[in-house]
Amino acid sequence: MQRIKVGLYEKNYSKAKIIDEQMNQLLEEKTLILKANSISLDIYEPKWNCSTCKDKGYVRPGVLCDCYKQEHFDQLFFKSGIKGNMQVQTFDNFKLSYYKDPIAMSKKIERCKDFVRKIVAKEGQNNLFFTGDVGRGKTHLSVAIANLAMNQRKTVIYKRIDDLLDIIREYKYQRDGGSLECNKQLEYLKEVDLLVIDDLGTESLTPFAETQIRMLIEDRNILDKPWIINSNLSIKNLQVKYGARITDRIIEKADIFYFESEMSIRELKRSRQISEKK
Repeated sequence: MQRIKVGLYEKNYSKAKIIDEQMNQLLEEKTLILKANSISLDIYEPKWNCSTCKDKGYVRPGVLCDCYKQEHFDQLFFKSGIKGNMQVQTFDNFKLSYYKDPIAMSKKIERCKDFVRKIVAKEGQNNLFFTGDVGRGKTHLSVAIANLAMNQRKTVIYKRIDDLLDIIREYKYQRDGGSLECNKQLEYLKEVDLLVIDDLGTESLTPFAETQIRMLIEDRNILDKPWIINSNLSIKNLQVKYGARITDRIIEKADIFYFESEMSIRELKRSRQISEKK
């Protein structure tokens, strides 16, 4: 304050220069004292959990920071629906050797990493539809994408199709219009940076379920909000179960990844463990 007063108001620039020199000398002395006592030079610097907003929760008035939004989503969705061992499912521990064509699968991995990059950069892109028999690694890869996106401060919701429909059903049919948190979840299903729907095709298909699945996919496609859908159904069987309307909504804006291995990952692991013991 004294420096501002002398330089700006009194216009005594020579005196202001002396104050600058004194301040620099004090800073140098502080540095020497800290080094002499093996104390980190940034000890007096704030340690922010989020460097983007400096823990304020917003980047500018009226614009919430991603860290705040993710914390908010986490509270509503119990850590985004990704729990337990799923939190350590990454690209690094996704084994290419389990697949019939490891090179082709490696290219799919690179596409998945680029998928996250484009989410972060807010670039338009196709969504991802993972198809293959039970236990082929579809959930692992989709959760690896989700974990990487969350590590880069993007908001994620992971839901199995039955759980997702339960949320929508509660909102639609409860007499009070659904609980407040349920209503919020329904809105976030449309707005979250990445929505992962697991086990599509295992639900009991009712007119209600069919309509809600179609509307949710349509809404996210219109808003250009990325999604990943995992299903044991092939595209042909998807069309048999859901008809053209839902199938078209899925494939019109999606890259389709086939997961092909001789048997389930669990069976392959067991088989290799037995072979190693012989």
